[in-house]
Amino acid sequence: MPVTYVNIEWPDNKTDQVYSPSSIVEDYFSSGQEITVEEFLSTCNTALNEASERVRQKYGYACTSAQAESHRINELCQTYEHSKKVKIVSIK
Repeated sequence: MPVTYVNIEWPDNKTDQVYSPSSIVEDYFSSGQEITVEEFLSTCNTALNEASERVRQKYGYACTSAQAESHRINELCQTYEHSKKVKIVSIK
């Protein structure tokens, strides 16, 4: 289960990195993609929940790091207008 990072650019041009314990995020995001903050938040929560569930299936417990990352992203998204765009710079 490879750890994967989604490198993003927020609407104010700040860069950030979203941690995922699973490469499942590649099914939800693609490099160069631009989506609204609202869509990013929803998609990120879905992807991180699925990543955490994959950890549960493999190891018998949820990934608290994925849950913490989801919480962090939720907090950050509240600081931007939901119609603004988030850019997916790369996925590694």
